[in-house]
Amino acid sequence: MVSFGRLLVPQERVVLSASSFSTFFLPAFVSYFAMGVLVQRKRTAMVRIALLPVTLLCACRAGSSLDLSFGIPNYRFLNQGLVLAIFTLSMRSTAWAFAPQPYKRIALQPNRTFHGDTLSGSTSNQLTDVDDTPLFTAIWNAWDLSVNLRGIGWDWAEGLRIPKSSCGTKSTLEFLLSTLAKLLFYALAFDATSGAARDFSPETFGSTEGGTIFDASLPPLSRYTRSTIITILSGWTAYFVIELVYQIHTIEFVLLFRQAPSQWPPLFDTPWLSTSLTSFWGHKWHQLFRECFISVGARPLSYLLGRTGGVMGAFLTSGALHYLGLKAMERGGHPVVVFGFFITQAIGLIIEGMWKRCTGIRVSGFLGLLWTWLWVVFWANFMVDAWARVGLVGSKFFPDNYRPTVLLVHFLKHSLNIFGFSEIEMINVAQRR
Repeated sequence: MVSFGRLLVPQERVVLSASSFSTFFLPAFVSYFAMGVLVQRKRTAMVRIALLPVTLLCACRAGSSLDLSFGIPNYRFLNQGLVLAIFTLSMRSTAWAFAPQPYKRIALQPNRTFHGDTLSGSTSNQLTDVDDTPLFTAIWNAWDLSVNLRGIGWDWAEGLRIPKSSCGTKSTLEFLLSTLAKLLFYALAFDATSGAARDFSPETFGSTEGGTIFDASLPPLSRYTRSTIITILSGWTAYFVIELVYQIHTIEFVLLFRQAPSQWPPLFDTPWLSTSLTSFWGHKWHQLFRECFISVGARPLSYLLGRTGGVMGAFLTSGALHYLGLKAMERGGHPVVVFGFFITQAIGLIIEGMWKRCTGIRVSGFLGLLWTWLWVVFWANFMVDAWARVGLVGSKFFPDNYRPTVLLVHFLKHSLNIFGFSEIEMINVAQRR
């Protein structure tokens, strides 16, 4: 039996291969997939609860045993991604085990689009089955359910706010081309911001050895200004990489699995324009883990402590997700710092609720924008420092010769040479101007 401690302190990871994949990951996915089938069927509650410990044990074994980095320090971030996926699998399986009603898939029609915070079109007669989902249909639906974190096209996504999208006015080809353009942009932006953060200190946190972003040799004002710039760059890096992965999956599922573009609405809702922590965390930041955090964290604690407990429960669950991800880097990740960031965000939301109850006014406007970013960025300094200490900030996500920014520079140089411009000529033109 594999102890939970192995997930916290990974030991003797096995390099990914066909054999290790079938031994460690496949049992976790099969049990997870089975839970996805069962949650759509009536009278399966006892079976789901009985299967849950098996699923969690298999998930723990996979997360603590596989090595996706192949022993290369620069690719340890892949093990972080593995543990994040395994923890998500565990949260979803737990939510499915205790689901009070069977999940139903909404029949997406080609002319239906997602916009605002609702699903357009009538919802009548659009469920796959008003009684019990047939077994074959449940198996087919489970493929979508297993990767559909927001619940697009499912009845359990009630209350999910979806950013406005123009995908309903585009053909599939136009949608794929625009998604490809976004993918290229996010790849460039991700490479640029992550590289800029590393360049602040290539020998310490800019390397896989890791280090602090707080330079003790600098006076306090310079030290924290520098750490704040690094924090902002790292925050943008996180945003760009999440968008990059989302665009890749969008093309994959629309092109290869023939899903409708409306099943892939925008992931973020301009989070940089948030005028309150409530709007930032409530719907403007991505909502991929919303249902997991509510089911596993918010709902149980809200029964005991009301709304305050619910808010704390959701952010504590998020803290556990991120903490275990950093531990997979095998370099540490202080729990007080990681959990502390998410606890402070919960405290900020509670403060906003108290302000509204006392004044009758919601946090909003320019002052709300200022408050939101001061609160997030200040506490994020310590979170990014935790990333830096385990070597995450110093990870190189692309081979040096294949970095998107490097490829773009080579492309521009080649294009200029084709049109008869040399680098010296370009410099002379710039100097004359």
